Amino acid sequence: MRIIAWKRKGELGWVALIIALFAVLTVSVEAVAQDAEPDGKIVVLGEVQGASKTAAGLLQSMGLIDEEGHWSGSDTTLVQTGDLMDGGVGVRDTLDLFMRLQDEAPAAGGSVIVLLGNHEVMNILGELQSVNYMAYETFADAGSEARQREGYEAHVAWRVRRAEAIGGEPFVTGDDYEAEWFAVHPVGWMEYVEAMGREGVYGKWLRTLPVAVRIDDVVFIHAGISPEMKGMDVEEINQRASDEIASFDEDRALMVSEGLCLPTSSARGMVAVVKEEIRYVNALPTSKRNRRNKRLVRAAELQNLTLWGSWSVMSDKGPLWFRGTTKWTDKKQQAEMAAILNASKIERMVTGQSNGKEHVIGARFDDRVVLTSIDMNDDPWGGGGQPAALEIVNGEYLVVTLQERIVLLTEDAGS
Repeated sequence: MRIIAWKRKGELGWVALIIALFAVLTVSVEAVAQDAEPDGKIVVLGEVQGASKTAAGLLQSMGLIDEEGHWSGSDTTLVQTGDLMDGGVGVRDTLDLFMRLQDEAPAAGGSVIVLLGNHEVMNILGELQSVNYMAYETFADAGSEARQREGYEAHVAWRVRRAEAIGGEPFVTGDDYEAEWFAVHPVGWMEYVEAMGREGVYGKWLRTLPVAVRIDDVVFIHAGISPEMKGMDVEEINQRASDEIASFDEDRALMVSEGLCLPTSSARGMVAVVKEEIRYVNALPTSKRNRRNKRLVRAAELQNLTLWGSWSVMSDKGPLWFRGTTKWTDKKQQAEMAAILNASKIERMVTGQSNGKEHVIGARFDDRVVLTSIDMNDDPWGGGGQPAALEIVNGEYLVVTLQERIVLLTEDAGS
C-alpha cells in the first residue's frame, strides 16, 4: 500500500496598472511520502468538531487508543478527514489528541493522517464565527484578563491611527463600544487566536496538514473534487491550498509591520483595510498615483488578499466546500461524478462530510463516493448522530459503531 501526501501558499483602478511589477512570493514545498504495510487496515474518522470525549471513546472502542489516550492501533492507518474544530467546547483537547497520536503511531508501525477541513482553514484565517464561545475559556490562564485589556487598548489605538490614515472622522470610543468589544472578545480569545497563528502551537501544526491524501486508488478529502478541479491530482490540490495559506500569512505579516492591521486581525478585517487603501490611492491626484507612492505599491502587493473568497480553500468549488458529493443526485449526476474521478485516475473518493439530515456513513454514485461524517457531540442533549467510523480492510468497507460492525461495500461485490 502506497500513501502519498503533500504539504501544502474592477475596483482597483490605477492600482491594477502596476500589479504586474510585483513578484509573487512562493513557498517551496516538499513531498511527504509514507509507506504502510500492505495488509494494514485503514480507519476513517469524519468531522469531530470539538467533541473530544466522543471521538476518544470511539477510537478506544476500536482499539486505536488506550484509556490514557495514547496510540495502541499497531500498524493501522487512521485518516481524519478534517473539521476537528468548531462546534464543541473541546477544541483544545481534540487538537492535543490528534497531534499526540500523529507523533506516537509511527513507532508502532501505524500512521495518523489528519486532513484540513474548511473549519481549520477558517481558524487559520481568523474567521471565528463558528467557534463555540465557551471554547475560548479553555485557553485562558491567570494572565488572560490583563491580555484582554491590552488587546482592547491596542485595538482602539489602531482604530485611531486608521481614521487618521484615510482622512476620516476621528475615532471615538465609549462605554457601549468597550462593552461590546469585551463581549465579542472574551477571556481566552487572545490566547486562542495566538494559538492558531503561524507560530502558534496549533496554527503551526495545522499549516503542515494536507487537504487530500491518496492511498492506492482511493483519495481521501474533506468535501470532494468539483468539476472545476477535474483532472487535478492530489499534489496540485494540496500545493494550491498551501500557497494560498502561505500568501495569507505573508500578507498579514506585511500588514502588521506597516501598521495596517493587528496580529489578531481576521482575513475579512484585513480585506476591509486593503479596500480602504485602494479607495484612498485611487482618489489621489494623478501626479501622486505612481510607483514612488508607497501606499500605492503596498495596495498592489496586497491585491490578491481581496480575492480570498475565490481561493480554493474558501470557494464553494474548492476541495473544502464543494457540496456536490452530498447535494448532487445519483440519478442526474452519476455520470458527471464518474467523469471527475476518472479524470483524476482514482477509483473511489472518501469524503469527510455528512449527507445532509441523515448523518450516516454511506456510499453514493455507484459506490465510488463514500461519505464518512457523523455528527459528534459531547453534549448528551446535543442531538448528534451515533458515533461511527469507516474501516477499510481486505477490500471491505465497514461502518463501525460502539455496538456493531456493518459491511457497507466490498471491492468485488459492490454495496
